[in-house]
Amino acid sequence: MPKVFGLHEVDELPPGMTPEEYEQGFAKEIPSLPEYEGWKTYLLKADRGDRAGKFLILFEIESVEARDRYYPRPGEQSEEVRRFDEQHQEAAAVWDKYTGFMSKTHGATDYLVLGEASD
Repeated sequence: MPKVFGLHEVDELPPGMTPEEYEQGFAKEIPSLPEYEGWKTYLLKADRGDRAGKFLILFEIESVEARDRYYPRPGEQSEEVRRFDEQHQEAAAVWDKYTGFMSKTHGATDYLVLGEASD
């Protein structure tokens, strides 16, 4: 199965948080948290273009199967996500701090890798 990149646009920051606080807090807190199996998380900041200065959370997911294990359909969480959050309540609270303010309609798109350039 192909690799998946999940792109989640951060259009607004949590109330009262500056871009610097968001960036520094994310970089400090998120890397130490447990992640779903087969997932990697990145915080990106646009430096040029239409979204210059805006953030994007990028999920690199090893396969469609690994994505669907946790999110079987758009906007739907699996029972495994609920169990993960119960087992890692501190991690869930930190994620909520950095993404809980995002509306359900924020820009979020999953892309399948169809090919890649060789080195």
